[in-house]
Amino acid sequence: MLERATKRLGARDALQVSSDPILRLTGLRGYWPMSAFDDAGNAADLAGFDAAVTELTYNGNPTYSYDGLAPYIRFDGVGDYLSHIDAAHYDILGTEAFVGVPGLTLGGWFYIEDDANAQGLITKWGAAVHRSYYLWADPSAAGDPATFQITDDGTNWDDVSLAGCTIDAWHFVAGRYDDSDAGAELKVWVDGDSDTAATARDSIFDSDAAFMIGAREGPITYLTGRASHCWLCAAALSDECIHAIFQQQRSLFGV
Repeated sequence: MLERATKRLGARDALQVSSDPILRLTGLRGYWPMSAFDDAGNAADLAGFDAAVTELTYNGNPTYSYDGLAPYIRFDGVGDYLSHIDAAHYDILGTEAFVGVPGLTLGGWFYIEDDANAQGLITKWGAAVHRSYYLWADPSAAGDPATFQITDDGTNWDDVSLAGCTIDAWHFVAGRYDDSDAGAELKVWVDGDSDTAATARDSIFDSDAAFMIGAREGPITYLTGRASHCWLCAAALSDECIHAIFQQQRSLFGV
């Protein structure tokens, strides 16, 4: 499946190409390629922060593996997820004065194996008044949409969705909240396609929900499938940045 990547690049060069676009991102708060994990299965962050802040706790019994040169963690949809308790590091409001392009951007590669339920991808989202941001997919809905949503009060939200996140295939999925003076906007990507929605929300709520990959707080809305090269940024990355990530990593996933 991934022979095309290794024909063009040596193994070391291919891995460097896949990681470099993430490590260069403005506002990077965490990068979990799922290649590195500790003796308890906790997922390591390669962005370079203190492990106590960005190492994600292993829950359930997911397994780490690889597809060619693409590392991943596989969740079985029954109690499997990675998490970190609520911490300031994940409380990205989109109003930070020290950020010249305020907002939030997050994404990764996902291989969904269940079309009966909604799937939590990267989340900081629980019950009402315990919500911040939420990237998820619903292969049980028409068009197999991926959705990105935020709230500014912990309860009500705005969202944007895009079809095409089909099961049994790798997809690049990303979301962005752009708190621009020209008008706030939400955007979601599935592979090379994208869609936008306007929002009047001027910030993201600072909730006490845990940060999770593979579920949302409850825990519920479990992902049945694989996650790879996941990342989180405290900035509104440009379309060009997102496009570059997709183009530079897609060969690893045979896309």
